[in-house]
Amino acid sequence: MSYQLLICLSGLIFGILFSCGIPDGHLLKYLLPLATAVVASLLWKSSRVIFDRLKVFTIILGFCSFFLAGWISIAVNRYQPGENINGKTKIIGRVVSYREVTDKMGQLVVSVRKQQKGSGWENRTGKIVLLLRPDRSIQYRPGDLWEFGSLTISAVSSKPSKNGFVPSRYWISRGVQYEARLVARESRLLRLARLPSVTGFFSDWQQTLSDRIDRIDLSEPSRALVKAMVLGDRSDVSAATMTDFSRAGIIHVISVSGLHVGIIYFIIAWLLKGAGFLGPRFRSVIALLVVWIYTGISGFSPSALRSAGMITLFEVSRIGRRGTPGLEVLAGTAIIHCLIDPYTIFSAGAQLSYLAVAGIFFWNPVFNPILVKMGRVGRYFGGTIAISLAAQSLITPLLLFWFGWVPLYFLIGNIALMPLLVFAFYLGLGITVLDFTGLSINLFNKVMDVLISLVMSGAAWLGNLPGNLVKPENLVWTDLILYYFLLFLIRFYLDKPHPDIVRRMLAGTGLLFFLRYSGMLIFG
Repeated sequence: MSYQLLICLSGLIFGILFSCGIPDGHLLKYLLPLATAVVASLLWKSSRVIFDRLKVFTIILGFCSFFLAGWISIAVNRYQPGENINGKTKIIGRVVSYREVTDKMGQLVVSVRKQQKGSGWENRTGKIVLLLRPDRSIQYRPGDLWEFGSLTISAVSSKPSKNGFVPSRYWISRGVQYEARLVARESRLLRLARLPSVTGFFSDWQQTLSDRIDRIDLSEPSRALVKAMVLGDRSDVSAATMTDFSRAGIIHVISVSGLHVGIIYFIIAWLLKGAGFLGPRFRSVIALLVVWIYTGISGFSPSALRSAGMITLFEVSRIGRRGTPGLEVLAGTAIIHCLIDPYTIFSAGAQLSYLAVAGIFFWNPVFNPILVKMGRVGRYFGGTIAISLAAQSLITPLLLFWFGWVPLYFLIGNIALMPLLVFAFYLGLGITVLDFTGLSINLFNKVMDVLISLVMSGAAWLGNLPGNLVKPENLVWTDLILYYFLLFLIRFYLDKPHPDIVRRMLAGTGLLFFLRYSGMLIFG
């Protein structure tokens, strides 16, 4: 991959993190010496290192420019409660979204416009989440302007729940760092939305399609999983099913991800192939339009946005007759995604999606020469194993950070269960389309019920096998750096085997281990 894009992406991410106060002082004591150790080990050569001044200047300029862009994107959109954080205050803001978590708890995300200051109001920006008891007589529609108060504003809790859920981690991925309790009757509608909300429009369509699927003659588990796979609506998927699919390593298949968006794109491209009179560029525009409509209906999930963005850049590159490496397209998509929504970098879904695809591109040159020599059956199983291992290689540390465990038997799930779920996705699409035409083929519904039953039983069996969950303890941030450091050096060594890389690997590993344990002793 061209280093320029990587430098720009790194600068953007570091600018966003720095603007959010990450890393804190304690973590910075680890990262600064570690960064020095990594750079020193990479530059360790027997001969004198000669720098290209222009290249160094370009790197510094690109990094600093995107660092500033990332810092500004957070600074101008972050909500600051001001002096009233410990007292009562009122705010005026537009509704972003509303969700009933339970019968006793609703979550109202508001984009703040003004906040009470004394007897007047002062301008504010950013988002806040208001926690309230659901009241069906009050409807919070996206885009409507409300006055809320009086509120006691506090930082979102960082205390983990019984199942390990950390509220602050989730809410910062949505650009929210503060919360307040709201009594529903202490709010009043000021003005209805002047223009229809884009997210509200697609949300209404998602709900309409979800209601139609609920009327199809399928078993309850089948309806829940069809809505999850086709529409991204996992509200009816049971917690036990989610746990089983996670432990089996196939959770990505039952939520709209790059796999599903890619399938939609290839279906549309295949259907348009026969319409030669439209012209290749017009066919590309139609295919991309359908892809983005589907991404919207499925809820604009980070993985779907990543896939739609990559497909768009690939199509633009193809129309311009310019070949573009996959990693460059991935990095370009990530830059655009983070510029539009900088808080994306805190999303577990976005992190796992981008790193999984990066892992596939990263290891492809190693696996492809081996796979092309295999027969058709060998390529299928070998390709599935290669893709699974490649994706897992970069997301393993993140799985440990977010969930505290990694499924050991994920290969079995990807080889045995994922093909069934992919077929179920195709079948679910077909059943949904047929329902719109007023047709219902009972055989298709029965096949879907059998497929879903098989997959759920297989996931439950696989997820509960002894020793499936790997749960390492006492991990720190330095272990993450060490893991990726060794992984990248191994990859570079496979490209160009040379004793210098082995020496750097040993030296860098030794320094990282020393700093890891000395940091724990010194800083606790």
